[in-house]
Amino acid sequence: MLQTKGKRSVAMRLTTLAIAMVVLYAGTPHTQQQAPPIKLGTSGSNVNDIADYCCTGTLGAQMKDANGKYILSNNHVLARANAGVPGEAIMQRGYVDTTPVCTNTGTITVAHLTRFVTLNFTGGNNTADAAIAQVVTGQVNANGQILQLGVPAVAPAVAAVGMAVEKSGRTTGLTTGTIGAVNVTVNVTGYGICGCGQPGEPACQTAKFVKQFSISSATFSGGGDSGSLIVKVPATGARPNPVGLLFAGGTGITFANTIQAVMNQLAVTFDASAPTAAELAAAADVRDPEVEAASRVKDRYDDYLMTLPEVVGHGVSKDASGRGVIQLYMRKASQSARRAAPETLEGIPVVIRETGEVRTIPGCVSRH
Repeated sequence: MLQTKGKRSVAMRLTTLAIAMVVLYAGTPHTQQQAPPIKLGTSGSNVNDIADYCCTGTLGAQMKDANGKYILSNNHVLARANAGVPGEAIMQRGYVDTTPVCTNTGTITVAHLTRFVTLNFTGGNNTADAAIAQVVTGQVNANGQILQLGVPAVAPAVAAVGMAVEKSGRTTGLTTGTIGAVNVTVNVTGYGICGCGQPGEPACQTAKFVKQFSISSATFSGGGDSGSLIVKVPATGARPNPVGLLFAGGTGITFANTIQAVMNQLAVTFDASAPTAAELAAAADVRDPEVEAASRVKDRYDDYLMTLPEVVGHGVSKDASGRGVIQLYMRKASQSARRAAPETLEGIPVVIRETGEVRTIPGCVSRH
């Protein structure tokens, strides 16, 4: 039926699905138009991220440097996957959540694109899909408050297998999960103009990321949550320690940049008061010897693992007994793909996970 009705039918069905998502989450603070100064963890778009499709992501957190305060999100949300030009307006709410959809009616400009980590699509390694936009005075909460999370601590935590985390994002709001793997290498597609890969649009670009982490959950994120800040679940009364920046997902899995890589490459810090002793303790980097040993083995076989049939990435996790294992992410874990994969590498078990294609996860709607 899709072949007989053609591209228009596919686009209409995609539009209907996207609008249904908007309706499902309508009424949540994450998708509503806020009065300034806005809280973050909210819907936002680059005003130029619109063509045959319009796209929306999450305005994740507030950062600072000597020159001012900034909104942090992904390159593919704020900077249109390297196509952005400094000075472009960032609006709240994003295009998918406006009325009519894909217009800027009633929105406000909250920031202007300042700089971004350039994505490499030619075979080099990436560590961050990140950008910042300088805040327009008076338009963003002075403390950088995030909806349902509050103000994050200034001290970042190092992602660790088993760490309980949460995020506040445009689409799924406040969600919790557990870090399932660290030292993740993954090929991520979905980069390009708004709506790339959809009927009638150019193919999307793919970028290889290294030193990422993943959260194993079917409910942690959805389309439009790109750019959400991921934090360590805090003790009662404490500010949450930042851990990562959400940027991609597959079937039942979410991928994130480490917050240290984001901060280092953008040369910014969190906009918060000095950390308490409890927040510093929560940020301590506790190394797991099982994970460290499995990581060293995985790194030696990085290129080999990425050439295996159906493989889109790999990471390091632990099994129920606490032993370090290598996770192998496959688009489709067919019998032939499973047979081609090793059962162990230098004595480290290899566990297969079917993730489907791993993609960036903005929310996009057809304008037709």
